[in-house]
Amino acid sequence: MSQLLKTPPRPEKCQLCDRPEQLTKYHLIPRTYHSRRQFRKLFTKGDMVTRILWVCTPCHKNLHATISEKTLGLEYNSLEKLLNNVEIARFVAWIKDKPVGFKLKVNRKAK
Repeated sequence: MSQLLKTPPRPEKCQLCDRPEQLTKYHLIPRTYHSRRQFRKLFTKGDMVTRILWVCTPCHKNLHATISEKTLGLEYNSLEKLLNNVEIARFVAWIKDKPVGFKLKVNRKAK
């Protein structure tokens, strides 16, 4: 009988910035790549389903704005690897002291 794969339990704080925010599920191996041959050779089904971080919305948005999904899945597929990225580490250091509910301001280009 196969064992059911479960995502890690939701912690109280963001696993990147350690702020007690509302958390979203961040897939260390992006779901859009789960069916691709390159990723199926590198990772087991269990890896793909259970490699999850619980992060706040600003951290989640920053991850996707900073690094492409493919690069995130291939090169930054663990918490340690993400925190070793200079841009990610700089953002985490900056946001970790911001108050709960802090929203990023988005610069919109004038049309």
